[in-house]
Amino acid sequence: MKNKTLKLCNENIHAGERLSLALPLPELFSCTPLYMPIKIIHGKQAGPCLLVIAAVRGNELNGTEIINRLLDSPSVQKLKGTLIAIPVVNVYGLMTRSRNMPGDVDLDKSFPGSEHGTHAARVADAFLKNIVDLADYCIDLRTGFLNYTNLPQIFITPGDEQGKMMAKAFDAPVISKVKPLPHSLRTMAKEQNKPYIVYEAGEAMRFDESAIKVGVKGIKNVMRKLDMLPIKPSIRPIKHFITEECVWVRASTSGICHSQIQLGQLVKKDELLTTINDPFAAGKSEEIYSPYEAVVVGKNNSPLVHEGESIFQLAIFPEMEQAANHFENWQDGELK
Repeated sequence: MKNKTLKLCNENIHAGERLSLALPLPELFSCTPLYMPIKIIHGKQAGPCLLVIAAVRGNELNGTEIINRLLDSPSVQKLKGTLIAIPVVNVYGLMTRSRNMPGDVDLDKSFPGSEHGTHAARVADAFLKNIVDLADYCIDLRTGFLNYTNLPQIFITPGDEQGKMMAKAFDAPVISKVKPLPHSLRTMAKEQNKPYIVYEAGEAMRFDESAIKVGVKGIKNVMRKLDMLPIKPSIRPIKHFITEECVWVRASTSGICHSQIQLGQLVKKDELLTTINDPFAAGKSEEIYSPYEAVVVGKNNSPLVHEGESIFQLAIFPEMEQAANHFENWQDGELK
């Protein structure tokens, strides 16, 4: 069946067309106009509309590179349905190398927004009405914070069975069930019963080549699952490990953090995670132990930590030994 004409930003996009559009955003006080870039591949044949977005927090760059590589891939040029890709949602944050919008407001805490609200609320409102409402499925590309690296993982909303299906198809090493925060884009998707997954990997303001490759491959896997791309026969059985509990281990004192623990590593309960030393060599060392048997899925890369600061993120799985073997194999490239 031939794809129907799509209308976006007052443009009629016909079946088989590929366009670059720009969504007008609130201008800066310098009277500089801002636009959100929109990339569209509108297939000749009918099918679902997949929205892939990046840089909702402006300094999270891995997703932008994932989208650029995805759009350059020959395999997506003959898709069924429609791909709408937004390489940068938070254009202001990208320009200022910041997570947030003017006024230091987090865009992902500003939905559904308002056309008469704050700068962030106006962007949220325009984004929802002009872009998100068109999508049948959504993939949101994120990273860890500055100085924090995350093992590639998918976040899904509890009860979102189609999102769970997409997460399994994506084939990242970790799937986490996490309730969406109030006023987040994922909450809006839940209220609209719109399948929505978040892929989070690497660190803000850094390219992580492994995370980027997993992201590009994962999106294509989802598109195949949605019958937007031809299905490739699976050459291996895939077992997925889903966690409903992730915990942060925090520094009990301030100082210099010394650790050899790596992402994806299995740690036993009461295993030594790190030692924190006084940077002025005046006080005693403090040892931090794992409160659970778990897999390390997030890590603070900074050697300097303050008391109460997050150091490691631990994921707890029902089948810990099997999960640990899974991550070890994945890191060795056997599951790529």
